[in-house]
Order: sequence, then C-alpha cells, then structure tokens
Amino acid sequence: MVRNTRVEEAVQLVLGDLDNAIAENPLNYPSTEARRKCDDALSHRSGSVRLASIFLTAYSVIDTGWDFKSIPIGIRGQYGDKLLSENFNRRNVTIHKSITAFGENLGWKGNVTRFDLSTDERFSSLVAYLANASAETRRKMVSYFAATSAISVFVPQALPAVSPDVLTFARAKNLFNMLLKLRTEGHVQQFLIAALLKIHRDRHGLEVRTHHPHASDTFDETAGDIEEFHAGELNAAYEVTVRPDWKNRISDFRAKMDNYGLTKYVIIASDVNSDDKLSSPEELLRFVEPIGRDIAIVDIIDFVAVFLAELSAKEIRDSVNACYTMLMNCDLCGRSDFIQAYRGVVDAWLDTAI
Repeated sequence: MVRNTRVEEAVQLVLGDLDNAIAENPLNYPSTEARRKCDDALSHRSGSVRLASIFLTAYSVIDTGWDFKSIPIGIRGQYGDKLLSENFNRRNVTIHKSITAFGENLGWKGNVTRFDLSTDERFSSLVAYLANASAETRRKMVSYFAATSAISVFVPQALPAVSPDVLTFARAKNLFNMLLKLRTEGHVQQFLIAALLKIHRDRHGLEVRTHHPHASDTFDETAGDIEEFHAGELNAAYEVTVRPDWKNRISDFRAKMDNYGLTKYVIIASDVNSDDKLSSPEELLRFVEPIGRDIAIVDIIDFVAVFLAELSAKEIRDSVNACYTMLMNCDLCGRSDFIQAYRGVVDAWLDTAI
C-alpha cells in the first residue's frame, strides 16, 4: 500500500509553525471568527481532540481534495499521530496534555473509512468551518494553533530555587566543572558558555545567540559558535571547542575577523592551561603573533571561573537552567541522552550541596 505522504506533510507544517512561534518569529493570524473556532477546538477537555483538531486543520491545507468528512488514511503511526504527538512532547508543549498518539486514543483503528467527522460531535463544528473557509484562512488557522500551542510550553528546570549559600562561588565552580566533563560532543560546553554570556550580557542590553554545535559557521552565516549583538549589530564572536585540532584552523579565525569586521576574536578551549604552546605568555605570543590579529585564547575553566565570580547566585542558577533549555531545544540539540546526563550531574551535585 502506498503511504499517504500528505499526512506527514501536514505534521511538518504544524511543527514548522510551532518552531517559529516558539522562536517568537511573527506569524500570520486569521480573523477573529476563525480564531474563536480554533479556541473552541482547544477548549475540549481531551488532549487527543485538541491535537487531532490541529492536525486536521493542517491536513486541509495540504490535501486540497479532502472531503472534510473522512479520516485521512495513514493518520496512525510513525508518520502521523505519533510523529506529531512525540514532537509536541519533545518541545515541552503541554496544550495536548502530553498524549503520545491522538489517533489511537480516539479509536481510529482498522478501517477508518467507517468514521465520519461531520457527524462526530467532537469535530463536526470545526470541519464544517474548514470546509467553508478559504485556503488562506485555513493556513492562518494552522499558525494560530501553533502560536497558542507555543504559549503552553513548559520547560522543566534542571536546578530549582536554592538559597545563596548553596550557590557560593566554590560550590558553583564544582558544579560547572562536573558539567564541563560531560561527554556531549561539545553541546554542554558551548551552551554553558552561551548561557553565562547571555545572563551577564542581559545586564547591558546585549543579545547573545548560539547555534547547533555541529552546524558549520559558514553554512549558518555566523561569525562563531556564539555571537553577541548590540542594537542588532555584531559586537563579538566566540569559538567554544573541546577538540584538540582547533589550532590547525587558526587562520580560519583570522578570516572570520576580516569577513565580519571584528577587532578581537575569543577562542574558549579545553586544556589551554596544560598546552605547551599556549600555557605560558611567551608561548602564547609566539603562537598568535604570526596571525597578525588580536585573538584571545582562554581555557574554558578560567572563563567559567571569572563569570561565576561576577554573577550572583540567582544569575548562576539562571545560567544552569538556560543551558538546560538549550539542550532541550530541538533546533540546538534535543538529544535525550545529553539531557539526562546533564540533569543527572545537577541532581548529584544538589544532593551534596543541600
């Protein structure tokens, strides 16, 4: 049997709008009447009905020949209800009450042609409205559903509120050193630095952005793993690395500086203090002087220590949780093994700290 690819296309349509809404990118919304129809669907007590309503609206956009009565063939399984449910759960959306397969929960099993949505009181009002709505209105309704779903996102915190005497400099340094030792292909290390910078730079109205650790800076058109902006203009760029081969790419950083008009570039790397070519001021000078640019090379342990000395206990906690949020962000990471490892370290540290 040929798979109904329009089912997955509908799912991806919803997820695309959801990710844009979570990122606070502007979306086009429908009329008041259409929004109220969406709100009615989302007011149903069943999370499965809510998510099915979102899916059916998206499907009406993708399948222009749909009759607004029959349940789409292929709605069950890895390309349909499970795919949508699981991705809502991965993004910590709660509007659907964290169900895992709305089609299964609604009883859409076996021969789905025997179901008629137009006579199902759970969906009849919505599908009747969709049938009479324009294609543009239905498309905007998908965006509205996504925006409303994004509002329901709840990201669990890795580190709960603790008293300042628990997050002293020494204790916080112990926690961060434990986190930096995690083997996460550089994700935790980059996100911890980005989190510290973000929390600190918020004081001064600066914006800090980061991207997926495995994404190429060139492909993403970024100046580094982490970028800092002032009034929309690039202010600084940082490379965060736990790999020993970064020194072979030192000329690449000079090219980035020239390309983006940066007067200084900061490389935050592991094991700088134990590197024969970098640990002493004299050796560091010999290493960077031929480059002809102001490149700062800092051991990641030193960088973290300076920020922990500067930040308040609350800001340190915010940094730990900001890193956790980045790990849970599907565009940046989303890997459950990294998330669990991070949470495990924080929990173990907390057991000894309180």
